[in-house]
Parts: sequence; C-alpha cells; structure tokens
Amino acid sequence: MSFLLPFDSICIFLCAQVLLTWGLQELHANQETIVKISAAGQLMQCSASVDILLLLDGSYSIGKRSFERSKHFAGKLCDALDINPDRVRVGVIQFSSTPQLEFPLDSYLTKQEVKEKIKKIVFKGGSTETGLVLKYVLRKSFPGGRNSSVPEILIILSDGKSQGNVAIPAKQLKDRGTTVFAVGVKFPRWEELHTLASEPTEQHVLFAEHVDDAANGLYSTLTGSAVCSAVSPGCKIESHPCERKTLETVKELAGNYMCWKGSKRPNAVHTSLCPFYSWKRVLIKHPARCYRTTCPDPCDSQPCHNGGTCIPEGLERYHCVCPVGFGGDASCAPKLSLECGVDLLFLVDSSSGTTLEGFLRYKAFLKRFIQAALSKDSLANVGVAQYSNDVQIPIKVGEYKDALSLMKSIDTMHFSGGGTFTGKALRYVMQHGFKSAPAFADVHDDLPRVVVLLTDSESRDPVVEAAKYTRGRGLFLIGVGSDFLRAELDDVTGNPKRTVVYSNPQDLFNKIPELQKKICSVDSHQGKALAIDCSGVTVTAQGSARFKE
Repeated sequence: MSFLLPFDSICIFLCAQVLLTWGLQELHANQETIVKISAAGQLMQCSASVDILLLLDGSYSIGKRSFERSKHFAGKLCDALDINPDRVRVGVIQFSSTPQLEFPLDSYLTKQEVKEKIKKIVFKGGSTETGLVLKYVLRKSFPGGRNSSVPEILIILSDGKSQGNVAIPAKQLKDRGTTVFAVGVKFPRWEELHTLASEPTEQHVLFAEHVDDAANGLYSTLTGSAVCSAVSPGCKIESHPCERKTLETVKELAGNYMCWKGSKRPNAVHTSLCPFYSWKRVLIKHPARCYRTTCPDPCDSQPCHNGGTCIPEGLERYHCVCPVGFGGDASCAPKLSLECGVDLLFLVDSSSGTTLEGFLRYKAFLKRFIQAALSKDSLANVGVAQYSNDVQIPIKVGEYKDALSLMKSIDTMHFSGGGTFTGKALRYVMQHGFKSAPAFADVHDDLPRVVVLLTDSESRDPVVEAAKYTRGRGLFLIGVGSDFLRAELDDVTGNPKRTVVYSNPQDLFNKIPELQKKICSVDSHQGKALAIDCSGVTVTAQGSARFKE
C-alpha cells in the first residue's frame, strides 16, 4: 500500500478540546488487533531527514491542565522520532493571542534535550488564534530549519475551533506542497480537522486520546509516503472501519405555552401559543476509515500451553503467565508429577447441592490436575466416580494410562442432580472402587488406595461411621471442599491434615500443588497385617501404608 505525499513539506495539526474524559474515536477491530496496533505504536521510530515544528495551544480556553496534557503528548510523540542533527530536528512555538517561539529547530540536538525543554514550557494564556499562527509559519517558515529539500512537518496541538479563519491559511500551506495531518484530542470538531487535513483526509485525520494509536496512524501514513523508513518485515498497513464523534449543542422544540401579545385595539391584548426551546448536548457520529500498522508478535504461534497466557514483550520476546501447577518451563509445562505409586480414585459430588456450575468446575479442576500432575511415566493409576442418590464409576481405576484419554473421558461425565449421600458413596467405593478385574490389570494389590472426595454440599446421611468403616479397610481419604464444610471433611478424613479447603471457586485451582503433595505423602511398604485405624496410621492386609504427618 502506498500513500502519495509531497516530499518537500508536511504539516500536522493536533487539535484538542478537553470537555469530558471518555474517548470519541472507536476503532472497529478485535481486541487482539487493537493490542497489536498499540504495541506497534510503541515500537515505531521515524528515522529520516525531517524538520518538525510543534505548535502548542497556550490559550485560556485550553487551560493549564490541558496544556500540560498537550506537552505530555508532544513528549510521547518525540519517543517515536530519531532526533539527532542529521535526522529529525524539532522546534516548538506556543500560540494563543500571538505566537511565541519557545526554541528553534537547531537549538537542541538530542531526544532527551527536546523532551526536557518541552516539560519546562510555561502556559501563556490568551485567545485561540490558530489562523494567526498558520500565517506566521507561512511568513517565517521554520525557525532554524534546513533547506527546502528536507521535509517540514508542522504539528499543532489545540483545543478545537479557532476564533479566526483557518481554511485560507491551511489551503495556502497545502497549495505550496505542505501535507497536513489533523489530530483531535478529547472532543475535537472533526469538520474543522477535515478542513485542515490533506487528501485523502481519512489517512491524515487522527485522534490523540490514545498516544500509541495516534503515533501508529501518523507513522503508517509517513511510511507509506516513504518519508520515514519502511516497516519491519512482516508488518503491514491495514484499513479498519472506525467511528468519530463530535459533541454538539443543539436547539430543539420543547413545547408551546400561552403568551399574550399587544393588540391594535386600545386596552386589549391578543393571546396565542408561543413555542419554547431547550438546548442539549448530543454526539454526532462520523463514520471513517483508520489506517494502522500491525506487526506479528511472538504470541501469534500460541507458545504458552496448558491454559497459560502469553504476554508479548516487543516483536521478538514474550513471557507466559502459567496456571497453578504449571511453569516447568517457559511454555507452562507441568511442574508437578504424581511420581508416587498409588491407586487414586476421585469421588465427585454430582448432587443438586453442588449445582451444575459446581460440578462443571470440579470437572475442570480434575482436567487441570491431570494435565499438571499425570505424566506418561507416572506410577499412579487414576479413576473417577460421581455420586448423588447413587454412585457411578464412569472411569475405573487404571483404565487409562495417558492424560489425554483420561481428560476426554471426564468430558463425557454428566451432572445427575439429586440428594447428597456422601456416607453411602464412601461405603460403595470401598466395596467396588478398587476391584481386581481384567479392566484393572494395572492395579496392583500392594499400592496404597487413595480416595479424593470433591464436594460442595453437606451430606444428608451420616458420614462419620461410613468414613471410619472405609478407612478401617485400608483406604486413605482426602477431602476437598468449601471452607464451610471443613468440619464434615475432617470427619471424613479422620485427620485435619488430610483436608483441603478453598475460600472461593477460583481458589480451588490454587490447591492443586497442596493436593498433589497430600496424595504423594502416602508411603507404600510391603508386608501383611490386620487392618486397623488408629492415630492417623492405617495398616492393611495387603500391606502397610501411612501418611507423613
């Protein structure tokens, strides 16, 4: 894409009117594109032989606060310029009732010097005579500028409609080869900006509320005209639909009222209906096109795995924000591992008390836990059961050895609703959850058997005796649930150190490392003994096992 701009001189206007605090230009693009536009705007540098003269509106109508904002914008704009004696030179004029030269183009030769001098400019006050300062530039040209072979860029920061005529001097600037960019800030009067801007106006009218976006639009046009260096490889200039708004005060008929008027007859009056009007402020919309540069970033390839969020750092670097349980490398690889040998059965509450939302959250938690902790070399055998009035075991312990198949099977589990019978579920999984059968070929009798209860509702049946019965037959119980269920979960596990509670739904996912640690705190020892349960130590007929407390 190319934009034909005269090379001998370029003029940019930035007009600002600070009335309210919300923006008046909307770029119709997805959030990813908007982020890329902003990122490209921060990285752009115009490195060419160019003379730039900033005109700062220092009138009373803009006020001291908006004047400071204009200075800030001017400083940020300098960040995109390669300021040095042989490339970009910058000068500043403050204008109100009359122009005042703050410093010419040949005074300060580095970017830091120019920015520091802009910060020290003092607000003048006076009327807004934009036309007068345009005539000054026409007459005086650029103070300290170079010869006519160097493009001249004039940047005017103002609060909007001038008190004088701007059309004639603006046309004279354009007629002599000056390219005019009109950039509005806050509530600009877009009609006047289009009068100031060169054709095509859509490529030369910008909005400076978002500095990075305005810098991007300016750079995109200058790059297309070959004034600045070409964009980086892979970057491209694209046209996006956008909408600009103008705040206008309009008069509208509010109604009629009875009024009395004089009459030609003596001692008589004439009555009639007289209209009355109200004034209100409305936003007038102006559809437009916005031309912006976007560049590929390292997050396009989606380098962050397992739900990680990619944060670009320039065009080549990035970092991943990883979920809990991940971050084994820069791409959010699992950093946990169930390296312990256990037969592990998750018992998931699927009752009405947990609700469909809670059940889906538990499914998501199981998948995240499996992603984080179950590797292909894991010694653990995993199964999943769900319960409400009755108990189902859709995934038998050891049925799947790879995490992907296990997660796909979890996706097929459906919410059942009904009552919360935790005690009944505990007795059932003790009897049927770890059976030896062909489907359980990988389940070894000498591995500790661990049941992880996931529940968010109080049980309708007693849990104390059922839990003791289950623990007494060699099963380790770990309870995971909301904080208000702590007492019931302690009754289930028989030991508060085996209870995991979370304060809010999102906090559940933060408990993955804690749960992994509790599961793998079970040690397996060979030997035979009678099943007993005392002091938090369980010994089974298949072998002895204990929790590390």
